[in-house]
Amino acid sequence: MNLKLSIMTLAFIAAGLMLSMAAFAQEKENSLDGDALLIAAQKICPVSGGDLRAMGGPIKAKSGDQTVFLCCKECLGKPISKENWAQVTVNLTAAQGRCPVMNRPLPQGAKSVVVNGRRVFVCCPPCIGKIQANPDRFLAVVNAMLAKNVGQLRAE
Repeated sequence: MNLKLSIMTLAFIAAGLMLSMAAFAQEKENSLDGDALLIAAQKICPVSGGDLRAMGGPIKAKSGDQTVFLCCKECLGKPISKENWAQVTVNLTAAQGRCPVMNRPLPQGAKSVVVNGRRVFVCCPPCIGKIQANPDRFLAVVNAMLAKNVGQLRAE
């Protein structure tokens, strides 16, 4: 009888663990961190102009020293469209929203700098040097801005 009870207990524990792991996986999928923030902010493929998630999931790539995401493997090695790149810039600027140094709204045509593979927009050229001097600090600020703003942009 004790063996039967132990097996049932283990079965319940295993079922609870599977549910917990499924909930954790769902929570992780719903949370926006790391690349997920950049994907949500970028929205479109700079090559095709299509939704980054439309072709089975974004592909991480490099354009110069900047990390970008493509909609599919077929876009790897193809030229980036000027129009699509302009839209990516608009999307990233809107998702960031503010200068991470001065906390001012980003102006139209905001300047940017690439640090650690990430494009960061600023309110004025002097902020570029501050970001280059302490990239980790300001990337954390940008991530917080993206996490806040991407959710708001999705709701619109």
